[in-house]
Amino acid sequence: MTNLIVILLAIIAYFLWKIYRQKEDEKEAIANEKFKAEREAEEKERFKNYPHLYNKLEGNWLEVFAHQVEIGIPLLKMAFMLMLGESTKIDFSEGSLKYDKLWLLTEELLEHLEKFHEGSVTEHEIAVCTYWQIAATEIGKLIEESPNKTMRPGKKPGSSYATAPIEGKKIEVEPFTNITKIVSLFPKKANHPAEEISFLDDKGSFPRESKGSEVIKKKLHNYFQRTK
Repeated sequence: MTNLIVILLAIIAYFLWKIYRQKEDEKEAIANEKFKAEREAEEKERFKNYPHLYNKLEGNWLEVFAHQVEIGIPLLKMAFMLMLGESTKIDFSEGSLKYDKLWLLTEELLEHLEKFHEGSVTEHEIAVCTYWQIAATEIGKLIEESPNKTMRPGKKPGSSYATAPIEGKKIEVEPFTNITKIVSLFPKKANHPAEEISFLDDKGSFPRESKGSEVIKKKLHNYFQRTK
């Protein structure tokens, strides 16, 4: 009889614990949902000036470049420096020529976005900075992995760096081709031409030749003049 009572008490205790645990899990789930909703609301408020980019950029680059805006860093200049930092490490090759073409196309793209697409100039430049951050990182990896890399002495002791030629075909894939996706972030304005900006030549090769944009070149030149 005593054993039976012990068993019944154990069963009752188990079910009471199970009910308690279920209620605690429900409380925790509700608290987590509330925290998540509050966090999302805070993020939306913080990034309210970037509606075309919120939840659309890879990683946390919106947060990174939004902070640069807050502290007054010119994003166009930053994008150029991201490109230039790795461009100087590519030895003369088909890849170096194609990589440089991508910047000229970036100039074209920025002018095109400002004229024919929605979104602020700042949003456009954040999208471009994100592209160049990822592209520059990939160039660094290609150079480090290259069997043809050469170590160069830096300006300071212990600051040597690698350079290498890059095959043109390695610039014809992601993340470099992702420049073509930037326009899709920003809806077209009513004055948009019939044809969207293209990054391919008549034969379908990427990237096409470009002379860049005089508007963007002048803007970039002015940024560098201010820092002299």
